[in-house]
Formats: sequence, structure tokens, C-alpha cells
Amino acid sequence: MERRADREYLKSVAYADGRLLADRASLYEFQQPRINLAAAVLHALGDAASGRVLDVGCGYGTYLAALVSQGGAVVGADLSIGMLRGVTSQPAGLVVADAQRLPIARASVDAVLMMHMLYHVPEPALGVREARRVLRRGGRLVAAVGGPRHLAQARDLWIPLLEEEGIDGDLRDLGFLNTRLPPATLGAMLTDAFDEVDLTILASEVVLTDPGPLLRHASSTTAAKVTAERGADMIARLSAAVSAVIADTGDFRITTEVALFTAGRA
Repeated sequence: MERRADREYLKSVAYADGRLLADRASLYEFQQPRINLAAAVLHALGDAASGRVLDVGCGYGTYLAALVSQGGAVVGADLSIGMLRGVTSQPAGLVVADAQRLPIARASVDAVLMMHMLYHVPEPALGVREARRVLRRGGRLVAAVGGPRHLAQARDLWIPLLEEEGIDGDLRDLGFLNTRLPPATLGAMLTDAFDEVDLTILASEVVLTDPGPLLRHASSTTAAKVTAERGADMIARLSAAVSAVIADTGDFRITTEVALFTAGRA
């Protein structure tokens, strides 16, 4: 199994704690205009946000504080206890859990959140079905993955650099992004499991005048680890490529795109 869906690798390396995730997230500090994903999530949940909410793959609590502010009973769940140790908000509970086997009673919550995590689940369709199982009638699931053009310019630089270095193999680990679950595939899974499915694309761009923020992001990825194990300093190569673009055009602009799904259970 590719590392980006290997539970032991996720728990012990990629998400052993919040540091690598924070490095990736820091890139979006340079997003123009800035997308407020927490606000978009609350809007998508509607009244369900003030009920019983389960945030699956909550990490160090990116969305928990916003959910708690709505006055509901919020539970954060994550595969990694190291990530849960970084939660600073005050949810009703935190639980170590596998998205494919949630320790939650059937039809017991009003909303489920699965933000940028289903592509790490070995069988994402099982995670989707678990979300439906724990939702009450009338409940809502909000889930997100990167859109088709997410970080496209960085990806377009990365692949040729791999080819120049003579590195080939499965791009699910070697690629710049986790592409195991494209929006079209997730949409089909949700349509199979839920009665109503809506999709919103939230697009913006990151604008960089030096390569540092992108290098910090890239250094935190599984691709950087796998290529380094093969003896390639891909971060140095990426730095040179991005610096060349900035020298030529004055900045490096990277599309950001979130595919935000809302699914309802009748």
C-alpha cells in the first residue's frame, strides 16, 4: 500500500504530531484572496452545526474551535493520538478512531466533517458509508479534497524535476500531492451513499515572491521523504526552478482549489 494511505506511516511519521501539517498549511498564509474554510464549513452545515457534530480526521483542531463556537456538542476524532494532543479548543470529546470503523453509535450525530482526510483512508468508500451510518436522518456530511487544479503550477514543476532526476514509480507517493481521491471519484461515492450531494469549488491563488513558503510545504510531504530516500535532493531542485520563475516574472502564482462537498441524509 502507498504510504499516504498506510495507517502506521500516517500515525508514526506524517501525522505523528502537528508539525508537518502546520508546515503544509503555512503556504496558505500567502493566499490572495484568503479563503476562510472554517466559515465555509459552518455555512455548509447550516443548523446542523449547533447539534451533535463529529469531526473525523480533526488533526490538531483546525475546525474544532469554529464548531464549538456554534454551541453544539462537538467530538474530534483522529487516527493519531499525537495530533489530538495538539488540540487547544474545548470540544465535548476527543477520540482516537479509524474513519473506516468509527466508535460512534448508528444515527447518533447531526453532522459529520471529513476535511482533507478521505484520501488517506485505505478504502474511502468505507469512510463515506461510516459517515452515513452515524448520521441521523436529516443530518449532513461536509467533506473536502483538493480540486483538479489545486497547486497545479507546483505540480507542473515537480514532475519534470522527477524525470530529470531519473525517478519513476507510483505518483501516489512520489507526486507533489496526494491524488488518491479525485473530486469526481469522491462525488460518485457520496452520490451512492447519500440522498443529496452538492459541490462547491473554492478557488484562489498563492502569490510568492520567494520560494521559501513553497519549499517549507514541499519538505513536509511524503514525496520529499520518498525521493530523499532515493538519494535525490528534490527540494533544492524545486527551489532553483521556483527562483527562476520569480526572477523572470516577479512572482510565482499557484492556484488553490478546494472541492467542498455537502451530502444530506433524508
